[in-house]
Amino acid sequence: MPKKDLQTLKGFRDFLPEKALEREKVFETIRSVFQKYGFLPLETPVLEYKEILSGKYGGEGEKLMYQFRDRGQRDVAMRYDLTVPLARVVAQYQSELAMPFKRYQIAPVWRADNTQKGRYREFYQCDVDVVGSDSITADAEIIACINEALQSLGIKDVVIRINNRKILDALLQNSGIPKNKILDAMRIIDKLEKIGEPKVREELALLGIKTKGRQDLFETLNATFEDPKEISVHLEAVPGAGELAAVVEILLEWGIKNYQIDLTLARGLDYYTGTIFEIILPDAPQYGSIAGGGRYDNLIGMFTSPNPLLSKERAKGEVPQPSRKAMAGTAAVGGSIGVDRLLAALEELELIKYDLVSDVLVCNLAEELEEQYLAVTKQLRDSGIKTDFYYSPDKLDKQLKYADKKNINFAVIIGQDEQKKSEATVKNLSTGKQEKVKQKDLSKFLKK
Repeated sequence: MPKKDLQTLKGFRDFLPEKALEREKVFETIRSVFQKYGFLPLETPVLEYKEILSGKYGGEGEKLMYQFRDRGQRDVAMRYDLTVPLARVVAQYQSELAMPFKRYQIAPVWRADNTQKGRYREFYQCDVDVVGSDSITADAEIIACINEALQSLGIKDVVIRINNRKILDALLQNSGIPKNKILDAMRIIDKLEKIGEPKVREELALLGIKTKGRQDLFETLNATFEDPKEISVHLEAVPGAGELAAVVEILLEWGIKNYQIDLTLARGLDYYTGTIFEIILPDAPQYGSIAGGGRYDNLIGMFTSPNPLLSKERAKGEVPQPSRKAMAGTAAVGGSIGVDRLLAALEELELIKYDLVSDVLVCNLAEELEEQYLAVTKQLRDSGIKTDFYYSPDKLDKQLKYADKKNINFAVIIGQDEQKKSEATVKNLSTGKQEKVKQKDLSKFLKK
């Protein structure tokens, strides 16, 4: 293939070393916060049986799934998110897991989506979930954990938008929206921020839904609350109002005040049953929500019913039939950070700098001194200094250009004159300053 034709598929990307390094640092920061909250890692396969993923994301999600038939003529699909595979794991391994099961997963997912700035077809998610607890404290902990992970990356302005699907469901039903159109209405309302209220009203009208009755639906949805106690007053006897107030009160007890109660927040996926939230960055609004999630108490139960489309594979032992004991009502709550949007926002906010970071290059000037070069390289590495070695003897100028391209901070230069005195020339590649140092003192000098 000619070089000019070499390119990645649309919506897919390569990450060269400098960007890959910074991504790893972001992952490590997030991972450390997740572990601090008591969450443990989980890994799941890229491919699942299509029926495992189907019927969990709504009509739009079904269209965006990468799905195909493998060589064994099995219908399979690539991970669309990390939540449904988690539900499958819990249903499959319930007897081996300590409940509540607190897990995190940082892994790529795939969606055949329209590409735009910050939106790709292959992207990473950082998920954190609690399975097996219906405690409102678990809801608050998920939100607090993700909030801290984002702030630990240096983001000062983080806004948590919180709602409860039970409230939205009740308000829509009270407005006269038929039950069979509730989910469709929620998905339209979820686009409120993108397309605006007039357009949302138009789309609802196309479904035969009137937003103006005895009370305008959006007057209720646009209500604001200064105090969580106002929620129960404003939404007297509305299911979910007490849960929403309780989540906010716990967050306040933990010193988390950067929240907004937003009754228009819907979240697009069908499986949410209670608390829902999204996190936005006001200083980088073009990236939309950076993180989001909620409670999904019915999802795991979807894996406990016999599935005729999988019975053949289960008969072969290829798909374990999970026990239905106590699983249908398994409570779960979780959240996800969209890492690719987050990284783009961090770059925009100048909170991330893409640099290759090696401390030292040990230069190679003479073949007969290679044994000494290797000894110096080992000494520096043993002391914890990130050290690169130039493999073959070459001109010093060429080696220094190599170090500059890799953003290496110091060059250790040992020629015949230095070797006779057991010394090394240490060159600061940022300032150009050079110093003579005894070889035995190199680690101490460079650490200083």
